[in-house]
Amino acid sequence: MHKNSEESKDTGLSSLLSRVKGKNTSSEQEKAIRLLSEAGLPSRRVENWKYTDLRWFNQHQFVKPVPVNTQQVQEWLEENVFPLPNLSELPRLIIANGQIIKEFSTLFDDSNCQIDIKDGVYGSLGRPQKDIMTTLNYAIGQQTLQLTISKGQQAGTILFVYLGYGQDDGLVSFHHRLNIELQDHAQLSVIEMNAGCGEYFTNPVCEIKVGPRANFEYNKLLNSSLESYNCANLYVSLADHATYRQFLISKGSKFSRQEVYIDINGEWSNASFQAVQKLADRQHADITTVFSHLVPHCQSDQNVKNILTDQSHGVFQGKVFVHQKAQKTNAQQQNQALLLSDQAEINTKPELEIYADDVKCSHGATVGALDEDQLFFLMARGIPFHQARDILINAFVAQAVEDVNDPIAKQLLKEQLGVEVVEDIT
Repeated sequence: MHKNSEESKDTGLSSLLSRVKGKNTSSEQEKAIRLLSEAGLPSRRVENWKYTDLRWFNQHQFVKPVPVNTQQVQEWLEENVFPLPNLSELPRLIIANGQIIKEFSTLFDDSNCQIDIKDGVYGSLGRPQKDIMTTLNYAIGQQTLQLTISKGQQAGTILFVYLGYGQDDGLVSFHHRLNIELQDHAQLSVIEMNAGCGEYFTNPVCEIKVGPRANFEYNKLLNSSLESYNCANLYVSLADHATYRQFLISKGSKFSRQEVYIDINGEWSNASFQAVQKLADRQHADITTVFSHLVPHCQSDQNVKNILTDQSHGVFQGKVFVHQKAQKTNAQQQNQALLLSDQAEINTKPELEIYADDVKCSHGATVGALDEDQLFFLMARGIPFHQARDILINAFVAQAVEDVNDPIAKQLLKEQLGVEVVEDIT
């Protein structure tokens, strides 16, 4: 981390750290507070933050969250979860303004999962020395949720819901931690929904350990308030013959940055990351990934699609690192952007760093507008312009959603993207 310019030394970070300075803090927390106090927030001169500006952070006075009105939580669930039988029947955990809402959470009663709430506990995968938002989480966050799927357990699908509600007295922030461990031959699928209203800042850290021959699928919907700020750091470690699949939709938040770090530590393991950023107005969304191949005979693929309108700004920074021991690696990386406005902007930086010689790796990026010939073809058959445009956008994202294995997650994500079955109009 690097010291920022003078403008970063004002109210935002100071008001946030004042919550915990001088309090009863753990040694890990003290270390994180010290790092933040000394280094400050990174500026755009830092390479990893070149395209994403944190100046908004110090334009706010941060305040502690007040207890949430559970009536608001119930109303959201009644509108977005309860009407959907497949979704409403899943074991679920509801967190609002950083607080577990136990009256609506059923995961604690699920015999397939062991879940514990621990204070002052940190995982072993996070990198606070390198990642500023992880450092901030370690400094401010108090509780860690530990979810364990026992050896051989087929745990099915569970639902996590994170809700945020703004406050009038300042920018409220939440810094929860989630550690998930799948032991040998275990299986789990997680659907995560993020939503809320008003202005708030969320900064979760999630650490996932996928054991030998275990299978984990993680489907995340970021549909937070359009006034909110969202940063999230995800760390994944794969053992031998493990499988990890993730699908992310980013369509909410004024500002978001999703960092994904995957360490492939076991041979014959497989990691997949698919994402769609669908942005409008002046939204800014950044996906930054690092896939580290550390052993031979492993495979990874990344495919991030961007649909940008108005004055929105998308960022993709994807890195594949291949250690010299990681022979027979197969790693593919692709970023595609569809610009629907002359003022929309995409910054893309796919990157390969390879130290092995017997590998099959590729990366690429494509940026463009809708194909005018395809639009003309559809409109010549009587399809109105806006419907023709929707059909082409649908085709752009449909295949990514088809790769989702969990049928409940697939249906939810299709609805969120407006993906429908398009009949043959030829």
